[in-house]
Amino acid sequence: MRGVVGGPLAAPPTVSEARSARASAVRRAAPSPQPLRRGRNKAADTERQLLASAEGAFSRKGYLRTTVHDIVDGTGLSRAAFYRYFRSTDDVFVRLVDRVVDDLVASSKVHSGATLRARVGDSNRRYLEIFARNRGVLRAMFEASYVNPQIAAIQARMRSAYLMRVRDHLVRQQALGHCHPIDPDAAAMSLAMLVSGVATSWVLMGLEPFESPLDLDRLSAQVTDIWCRAVYTDPDRVPPGDTEHASTQEKNR
Repeated sequence: MRGVVGGPLAAPPTVSEARSARASAVRRAAPSPQPLRRGRNKAADTERQLLASAEGAFSRKGYLRTTVHDIVDGTGLSRAAFYRYFRSTDDVFVRLVDRVVDDLVASSKVHSGATLRARVGDSNRRYLEIFARNRGVLRAMFEASYVNPQIAAIQARMRSAYLMRVRDHLVRQQALGHCHPIDPDAAAMSLAMLVSGVATSWVLMGLEPFESPLDLDRLSAQVTDIWCRAVYTDPDRVPPGDTEHASTQEKNR
């Protein structure tokens, strides 16, 4: 017998062949996971784009005057797209502030330098650099803290965490005999406000009252020198038995 196309009729498939064919068809018809990944990547890219645009808008216009239109303007995104990712301008602003706080917290956990002067100098410089990198957002945060209780609470936690880190460091160094007679709490408040005051006045507000403009190197070195002279008996000696530095070296191995 011959089929309609002129060839011999094919034998009917066996049960196992039919099952195999169905399985192959299912595999061919199964949707690729790539579109889902592309969708997630696109959503993440859109969120990053909105955050970057929001950072620019808040830096230019401040906290009170920035609108959703300012954030989406120039991105090619709509207001509806913004609201798919954020509830309000406050919502996106808190995200920006949280990123800065996370940066400060991560920086505070880094201990570098063999001497106390080097360690404190590195820490002070990192603090000032973070303020410089995030000047616009932090300036807007100080503005927002007067009118937004949530932002005020974040700012208070940021300051408290810094104060406690400085106080704990002073307590450890005092126990090791590396400090002049000090009140750790009062000294921590004084030293932390020295650094944060410089960061706020010079980095954020642009205070330049002198004939010769200041720069980060000069300020960081001078703040560190004042700190060391006020607190440590010998800031340039590599302290033996310093568990703070030794534990950090062990973690970095």
